[in-house]
Amino acid sequence: MCPRHKVLHPLGAQCALCYARSEAGGSSRGKRKHPSKNTRTAGRYDYQWQKVRAEAIRLQPYCSFCGTSNDLTGDHILPLKEGGSNTLDNVRVLCRQCNTRRENDYRKGRRY
Repeated sequence: MCPRHKVLHPLGAQCALCYARSEAGGSSRGKRKHPSKNTRTAGRYDYQWQKVRAEAIRLQPYCSFCGTSNDLTGDHILPLKEGGSNTLDNVRVLCRQCNTRRENDYRKGRRY
């Protein structure tokens, strides 16, 4: 008996439904119906972004909002989805906590 389809099949043989699915190009298990957010933005944060972010942190080794020097990240002033770019003049240095807070405020409509 196939545990997946609850269909009887001969001993040692593969379920006809499982076999038909594997012949048609594999099962749909593990494939996402909707791609994750990261797959849509993966091409935007390339090697150029990594270089610009590292350079911004090197020039300003502290958070622009709270002044801490722990767990720094690069943040786009004008987001890429709104026409911003991966240039040094569009990047500011924020700690991870301030960057997360800024993102949450941005989603609620408060922009700074």
